[in-house]
Amino acid sequence: MDRNQMFVLALANVPTIITVLIGILLNNGRLNDLNARMSSFDARLSGMDAKLASMDQKFDGRLAALEQKFDTRFDLLLSKVVDLDNRLTRIETQLH
Repeated sequence: MDRNQMFVLALANVPTIITVLIGILLNNGRLNDLNARMSSFDARLSGMDAKLASMDQKFDGRLAALEQKFDTRFDLLLSKVVDLDNRLTRIETQLH
C-alpha cells in the first residue's frame, strides 16, 4: 500500500468519525436537557411535599380540637349515665 491509498482510506473514514462525534455531542445535550427536566420535577415534588406537610399539620390541629370536644361530650354523657344509674338504684331500694 502506498501513501495515496492510505490517504484515500483515511479520508473515507472521516465522515463516519465526524458523524459519530456529532451524535455523541447531540446525545450529551439531550441527556443534559433530561437532567434539567428531572431536576425541575424534583423541585416541584419538594414543593408539593412541603404543602402536604403543612396541610397535615393543620389537619392534626383540627383533629386534636375535635378529639378534645368529643372527650368533653363523652364525659358529660358519662356523668348523665352515672346520675341515671344512681337514681335507678335509689328507686330499686325503695321498692324492696
